[in-house]
Amino acid sequence: MAKTTKKKIISFSLIIFGILVLITGIMMVQTGFATFDDDEPRVGLYIGGIFTIIGGVFLTVGGIIFLNFDGLKKKVLRTAGKIADAVEEERIQEKK
Repeated sequence: MAKTTKKKIISFSLIIFGILVLITGIMMVQTGFATFDDDEPRVGLYIGGIFTIIGGVFLTVGGIIFLNFDGLKKKVLRTAGKIADAVEEERIQEKK
């Protein structure tokens, strides 16, 4: 199995599981309203659903970043290099 194939499988599985966790969290929030009906506190289910939604978002975003990591890394390094060059040019101009 090639390295890129394994990387794509991991990233797509992160995205798919993130979406599934996100849907589960939404269902938890919809069914467990923050009320105390019939002496059953459902606040825990509501809060758990919110944290599940947050986890699903992190999984999905992590999968997308993992899929496009090489391109993002190049963009970040280019931007950092441009910023460093601009700061150095400004220092040189201030000295003159």
